[in-house]
Amino acid sequence: MINDSFSLMRGGPVYRLLRALKLIGPNRRTTHLVALMLTLIAVAPLVVLTALDGTLLPGFTVVKMPLLGDYTLIARFLIAMPLLVLAAPICDDFVRQALIQFSRSRMVHPIQRGPFDAAILRMKHLRDSSTPEIVCFLLAIAPALLYALPVGLLRGVSDWAHIGGEPTAAGYWLGIVSTSIFRFVNLIWVWRFLLWAWLLWRFSRLDLDVRAAHPDGAGGLGFLGVIQQRFGILAVAGGVMLTGYCMNHMIYLDYSINAFKHLLVGYVITAVVVILAPLLVMGPLLAKAKRNGVLLYSLLGHEASHTFDRRWLSERAADAPSLLDTGDASAICDFTAVYATVRGMAIVPVSRWNLAWVLVCATVPLAPLAFVALSFDEILQHLAAILA
Repeated sequence: MINDSFSLMRGGPVYRLLRALKLIGPNRRTTHLVALMLTLIAVAPLVVLTALDGTLLPGFTVVKMPLLGDYTLIARFLIAMPLLVLAAPICDDFVRQALIQFSRSRMVHPIQRGPFDAAILRMKHLRDSSTPEIVCFLLAIAPALLYALPVGLLRGVSDWAHIGGEPTAAGYWLGIVSTSIFRFVNLIWVWRFLLWAWLLWRFSRLDLDVRAAHPDGAGGLGFLGVIQQRFGILAVAGGVMLTGYCMNHMIYLDYSINAFKHLLVGYVITAVVVILAPLLVMGPLLAKAKRNGVLLYSLLGHEASHTFDRRWLSERAADAPSLLDTGDASAICDFTAVYATVRGMAIVPVSRWNLAWVLVCATVPLAPLAFVALSFDEILQHLAAILA
C-alpha cells in the first residue's frame, strides 16, 4: 500500500485544479510558481491601487500607515503565505518517509497489515474528498461576505485601506480577495495537519511491534518526533504573523513590548503544544511496552545477576579462570545499559531535540520585535551583560 508515490498533500480539488493548469505535477517541483502566483494575486493589485491613491510609500502619503509600512500585510502576504506554500512538498516528503519506515522496520505485524493498509486507504479517500476543501473555501470567504470592512486597520490610525473613513479600492481588494486567499491557504494546511493527526491515531490503535529496548528511547517510534518537528513551519508562519501584528502596534500606537509579553509567551507555548500534541496518541502504546519491558528485563536481569553471583562469588573453584579472562563482567555491563534504555524509554516519541526544534521555530520569528523595542546599542549592552 505504501510506496514512493504516497502523498499527504497531493490530492483534493485544489491539487487537481493546479495540475489541470499545469502549475504542478507528480514529477515537477513548481511550488514556487504557485507561491508567486498567489502572492501576485494578493499583493500586486494593492500596490497598483495604493500607488494611484498616493498611499504606497512611507513619507510620500497623507496617511500615517502606507501600504509598505503595514507590517501585518508584509508578514502575512509576503512571508507567511509563500512560506507555507513552499514548505508543503518538503513536509510531504517527510510524512511519506515516515509511512515507509513503518513497513521497513517490520513494526506492523502481518495480522495487522490489513487494518494498517485500510487506514492509509481511508486517509487517501479523505485527502481526495471535495467536501473538506469546499468547507475550507467557504470558511475563508465567509468573513468577507458576512461582515463589513473594518473602519481602520488600527483604531485611530489613518491607513492605506481607508481614506476619509471610507474603504478604498485597495481596502476592498484586501478584505475580499487577499485575506480570503490567505485564510484558505492556512485552512488547507490545518486540514492536512488534522489528517496526519487522525492517521497517527489510527496507527496507535494497532498492535504495533514496539520494542522497549530500542536504542532511540521511544520503542522504535522516535522517527515520528523527527517527522512531527517538520510541521514547525506552522509555528514559523504563526510567529511571523504575530510579529507583524505587534510591530504595527508598537510603531504606530507606541505600544511597548511589555504589553505583548503574555501574548508572546502564550503563543510560543501553544504553538509547541499544538504541533507536538498528535504524538500523544502513541502514549498508551508506548506506556504498555515500557511497563512490560521493565518487568521482563527486570526478571532477566535478576537471572543474570544470580548466575553471575553463583559463578564468581558462591561456587567459584580454586582453578577457575580470572574474571578478567571472561566476558561475564562485560555482559553484565552491556545488560545494564540495555536495562537503562528500557527504564528511560519515553512514553511519547518526542525527544529534547524535537522539542527544541519546534521551540526555535516558534521563537525565532519573534526576534525582530527586539530590534523595534530596543536600539542597537541597547541590544549590544544587554548581550554584553549576559556574556560578562
